[in-house]
Amino acid sequence: MTPIFQIILNTKGNDAVLQAMEWEVFCSQIKKEIRLSSRAEVVSGRLILTKDTETIQYEKYGSNLRRRVNSTGHEIILQNVSQSTFSMINNAVKITVTDTWGKEYAVTCYSLVNWNPGT
Repeated sequence: MTPIFQIILNTKGNDAVLQAMEWEVFCSQIKKEIRLSSRAEVVSGRLILTKDTETIQYEKYGSNLRRRVNSTGHEIILQNVSQSTFSMINNAVKITVTDTWGKEYAVTCYSLVNWNPGT
């Protein structure tokens, strides 16, 4: 019986480690995409990036964050999400995510392009 409890307890610890690793990968990918975007805006809880002729959307879908290009596709980029917010701060995007275990993560991503000329 004891090994079964150890496996169950270790699984919870492993989930937290995996979630943290997934968050780091997500941050790395979205920072790069935001840096290369010519425009960013938040509309109806979605982050919309413009890059060349593509429109890239990040949105919460069920318990996941997904990425869509030109309103097509379904690329899961972050799992186990209970809440997410995107907000514009000067020439940056702040992303806040709460996972299904209640832990909050946040990242601020800066652009190489000035999205708000004159500000």
